[in-house]
This record gives sequence, C-alpha cells and structure tokens, in this order.
Amino acid sequence: MKIDKQTSVASALEANSQAYSRSRLNPAPPRNQTARAMESNAAEARPTARASGHGGFNLQLNQQLSSMQAADRYLGDLAENLSSLKLSISRQLSSPVSNEREAIGKGLQQVNSLLDERSKRTGQSLDANFNLRLNEPLRSRFSVPGLESLEAIKRSGKETLVFTGGRALQEPLAVVFDDGMSDEQVLRNLNAGLGSAGIRAELDAQGALKFSMPENDWQALKNQLRVKGEGKLFSANASQIQPREEGLLGFDPAQAQESARELRLLLDSVIAALDRISGLRQQLSQRQDDVREFLARQESQDEKQWALNFASAVFNIHGRKASSYSAVSQTVIAQAQLTRFAVVSLLS
Repeated sequence: MKIDKQTSVASALEANSQAYSRSRLNPAPPRNQTARAMESNAAEARPTARASGHGGFNLQLNQQLSSMQAADRYLGDLAENLSSLKLSISRQLSSPVSNEREAIGKGLQQVNSLLDERSKRTGQSLDANFNLRLNEPLRSRFSVPGLESLEAIKRSGKETLVFTGGRALQEPLAVVFDDGMSDEQVLRNLNAGLGSAGIRAELDAQGALKFSMPENDWQALKNQLRVKGEGKLFSANASQIQPREEGLLGFDPAQAQESARELRLLLDSVIAALDRISGLRQQLSQRQDDVREFLARQESQDEKQWALNFASAVFNIHGRKASSYSAVSQTVIAQAQLTRFAVVSLLS
C-alpha cells in the first residue's frame, strides 16, 4: 500500500475561477490577506461572470462546496473505521493471547468496502491519493513495469511498442522510440501514441515515469492491457501488463492472520492513513470556511447593489412629478421595510 504524502486541497478551486488560486495552506497567510486575494481574483473574473451571470459563478462555488462536504463526510466514516481497526490491532499486539483476529479481519473488510466506494461517496471529487479534484475528472495514476524511467527507454534504443486492451481500447496504440532521443522527445512520443486513449505520461517529483488515465476508463482497461515490443523493452509476444496503481486502494484481508511483525506493519499503515485523513479534513474545513465567507460577501454586495438600483428607480419615478417632503418620507419608510424575499413571497 502506498499513501501519497502530498497535500492537494490547495488546487481545489483552480480552474474556472481564479478566486481561490492563492492557497492558504502552504504557508497560511493572515485571513484578511486571503480575503483580499479572493476579491482581487474575483474582480479579474468579472467579465466572464457578467457574460454568464453572477449567479452562475456563485452556483459553481456552491457545487464545489457540496463536493467538499461529501468528501469530508466520507473521510469521517473512513477515519472511524480505521480507528476501530487500529484499536483491534493494538489489542492483539499488546496481548497475543487475546482473540482479536476476527475483529481485525472484519475491520479490514469494512475499510476495503469504504475504499471501493470512494468515487461514488465523494461524487467523483476525491482520487485514490486523497487529492481533491473539483474541476476535472478523476484520474488513476500508475506505473508500468519496464517503463519506469526515461533512461531505461533511451538505453533500449529503437523499438516500437504496440498496446492493446481488448474491448476497452477501440484500436491498438503504437509508441515509437528511436536512437538518440531526448527526454522531451520520449515523453512527446509516449503522449502522442497513448493520448488517444486518454493515457498521459509525465515525470513525478523524483523523475520517475508515471502514467495517468480517467478513473472510469482505467477500471475497464487495467486488467486487459497488453503490450508487444521487439525484444528490448518488451518481448515480441504480447504480454499482459501488471501496472502498479498509486494511492490507498485497500488492505489484504489475509493480514489479519499474519505474524506479529506483519501486524505491526499493518498498524503503521493504518496510522499513516489516519494522519493523512486528519490533515486533509483540516484543510477541507478551512477551505469550506473560505468558500462560505466569500459567498456571503458576494451575496451582501449583490443585495446592496439591488437596493441601490431599486431606490434609484423609485426616486426617478417621483422625480417626474411634483413631490412633497411627506411623500418622500413615506416612500423611504416603506422602502426600508421592503426586501427581495418579501417581494418574491408575495408574487409566488
């Protein structure tokens, strides 16, 4: 099991509005600075907001807020099950004569069931690495044995790889490598050959070659992916690929019956997952507060503008005919008691 240590919520509101592009997480600036950054970036996005309606902009943020709430509820349930599993493992390790093996096995099944429901329970907003993805489809990230590094590919020299995927791929995909290629050329050829299937090749922070694909498509393809080479990177006979997926994907139920050493390793994995979830939930909570604050401020600004326009229209009507102080004062008092919600209620 691999648990990605990177934090991700800083990129949660990145795509259609720039209102949240300056993250408060790394490092966290004072709250008033974040508010000014949101207002400034929202001002830059106003031409688009005016074109599509300011309500659409707020609707998008409300949808993102709902996705974050769903992710937080899911993480809460997962943390609760992991905590119970941690307690059972600790009891078994502290007292070998105790009978916690059954409870550990049951706990592993419950955690695995929750991990299988991640995409559905979070509304396709949380990937396997616990990264929040609000503005793009979830992508599964994986490595391919034999294609772990650019250096290995360049050393192999000239070779053509043909990828097939049964019914999951409409047609075979060909990737061509030549002698003396640069790193950029290798990546370009990989993406050109695999891109039509939605597979993307890139380097991680350590320089290792990683692949990613839309999660739903990957679930259909991963057990059918085969590759044929020319005897260098891969044999001339098509062979099935055994990719290694990233993220917290599940625990082996057989670990419940393993030795004390294996149980300690399992306990370490559970603790690491709990730490990761705790940090992410704190970030989600802060991000939700930021969105709520921003929406409340925008709503207040809209109300002020609406009130100003309404008052101007009322006094323009009175300005077209003779008026008295009494009439104006009565109008002001009446307007002070008037709200948009009252009008909507009367008309509905």
